[in-house]
Amino acid sequence: MLVICEDCAKKYNIDENKIKGESARFSCQECGHIIVVRKPVPSTSTARKNQEATPDGTKSTRTTAAGQSAKAAPTGKGVPISFYLFLTLVAGFLAFSGMFVYLYLQYIPGIINQQVELRTLAIAKSFAGVIQKPLLVRNYLQVNKETQRTSSLPGVAYAAVVNKRGIVIAGFFSDLDRFDKDFVMEVKRRGFPKSVIKANSLAGGMAEKSSRIVVGGQPIHDQVIALPNSGGEVHVGVYVTDIEKTIKDIMFSPLTMYQVGGLLLIGFIIFLLLNRAISKPTKELTEVANRISLGEMDLTITPRGPREMRELAIAFERMRFSVKAAMDRLKR
Repeated sequence: MLVICEDCAKKYNIDENKIKGESARFSCQECGHIIVVRKPVPSTSTARKNQEATPDGTKSTRTTAAGQSAKAAPTGKGVPISFYLFLTLVAGFLAFSGMFVYLYLQYIPGIINQQVELRTLAIAKSFAGVIQKPLLVRNYLQVNKETQRTSSLPGVAYAAVVNKRGIVIAGFFSDLDRFDKDFVMEVKRRGFPKSVIKANSLAGGMAEKSSRIVVGGQPIHDQVIALPNSGGEVHVGVYVTDIEKTIKDIMFSPLTMYQVGGLLLIGFIIFLLLNRAISKPTKELTEVANRISLGEMDLTITPRGPREMRELAIAFERMRFSVKAAMDRLKR
């Protein structure tokens, strides 16, 4: 068994079989330091034992650290740096997702309502401008044609014209299949229902009004505009669900998903680079420090990694050089 004095680094070759009990004590012949030698316990693969030949040809066990077989350095407790880096990546993704959801809930409903109102108002005003002259001259055929044309526009649920006495003189739905069966039966029996007109009616002196109503199970944004010369009014209803679906399709389109996937990929690549730049130099420094602690003082520590890791490696190298120089002075 090779034993090294901790003070002067003098080496002694001890026969471990002559150690009675678990340990033995003797004084260093050079400096007088008391050396405690513990009898090695045959064990696990963590013991780093080297077999070397003695002068008489037999095999003896050599240890490289103060009286014990050089064991592999125990693994420190706690989580690795990669875990914290991965946790940072996940936290960033969750924060980004939370911000996306917050913005969606906070602003998207308002944007949808604004787009619905603007679209319905534009269609209703255009319809009112076209229908006013045929209505004044009582050209009801032209009134019906313009009403049907308006109702067939994309996203429009219905269009209707009401005279000054509140009678629906023209009313068309774009697609009755989208409404409840009971409501469809009522439309087929009685024509355009007055309940739709009453759900968003103009009060005295009002020129226009918009309201969110439910028609046959469908949420509809209804816009009514007064016709000043004839005393009547026009109603235009737009499917709210169509505009909501359009905006959602834009937000969750393949392009948006590709962008989110690209951000995740970039984040994962950054995680791998940071993990490699920090974890690998740290493991190398730990290994070198363990080997130095076992007496290998001639190792050279090469600075690698980020600036902080390089500075740490340089500090380790200075410490190794100073300890080696001190041991050399003591030997002399």
